[in-house]
Amino acid sequence: MARSAEARPAEVGSTEAWPAEAWSAARPDADTSQFSSGAYEAERGELRLMWYNVENLFHPSDDSLPGDDEFTPEGVRSWTYWRYRQKLSALARVIVAAGRWQPPDLVGLCEVENPQVLEDLVSHPILAPFAYSYLHYESQDHRGMDVACLFRPERIDLIDWKYMRPVEEDAFDRTRDLLFLSGVWSRKDSFDLVLAHFISRYRGSGLTANYRRRQAAMLAALLDSLGRRSPHSLLLAAGDFNDTRDGWSLEPLSGLQALPSEEFPSYKYRGMWNGIDFFLVSGRHDLYRIRGGLFNHPGLLVPDLSYGGLKPFRTYDGYRYSGGYSDHLPVLLDISRRSFFRTGSAGD
Repeated sequence: MARSAEARPAEVGSTEAWPAEAWSAARPDADTSQFSSGAYEAERGELRLMWYNVENLFHPSDDSLPGDDEFTPEGVRSWTYWRYRQKLSALARVIVAAGRWQPPDLVGLCEVENPQVLEDLVSHPILAPFAYSYLHYESQDHRGMDVACLFRPERIDLIDWKYMRPVEEDAFDRTRDLLFLSGVWSRKDSFDLVLAHFISRYRGSGLTANYRRRQAAMLAALLDSLGRRSPHSLLLAAGDFNDTRDGWSLEPLSGLQALPSEEFPSYKYRGMWNGIDFFLVSGRHDLYRIRGGLFNHPGLLVPDLSYGGLKPFRTYDGYRYSGGYSDHLPVLLDISRRSFFRTGSAGD
């Protein structure tokens, strides 16, 4: 597929489970059935997916949307080209390290401003050798932030993709679209994947919970429809759902397997860790070994001076530039038809 502005085909735990050069951390977990949640061993699955809220990945240039004004050199955050390039380098390192130097085959992203930042990211010298392509479409989000996707065409054959409008006729309808894509990996295994960034709690959890519930119902209906259309396909969703999986707003999705488990949270707010970034699994998952976990290398964490413990190393703390990665930690999903074997164990 040709490159274009909209589509380019183009928790903390022990560090012992991964080789040091893999730049990761994990801890032992209890593996049940075909699912494993929370820990990663050195072995990579046949297909590795990643979800990452990259915290305000804005290009420094100004555009017609008011949402990016503070992320310009003249804006209140003094978002210079040097800071922008530093962030691109940081994100590229995370993506490569999350795959043990064989980066994830697909990376879902949110808080992405436009296709230019994706072009700059996949063209970065760290990522360029892996020939990522990207998918992007400008949503109606009031801040100008979108859901996007990177994927490696040599590893995934993209069959179809489209963006879907969120719930309409609502005071909060100017939010991010859902990104749906369908692909084939290993030449024979198919999957349908929906990427989502549900409306945040910026106006208060109570004010937005009902809308998130409607978004969850929309996603549940979509996955059900996809299951009927493609009964032999693996059905997946990933996102920043801005609520924990047992939250009231996500009840329509309660019947789906969520990975990683809640004991591996990705986001810290006012001293409390929350598992709001995760994968959902449905469809023909009985055919696969599926492992989900948190990518929490110590470099992605800093001391939490206000509440104690650690917290994600952010790009900004409030309006103060910190030079970090993101206020979220990435989550990973490994899928394979063969068994995973644990380091130092007799096997599964």
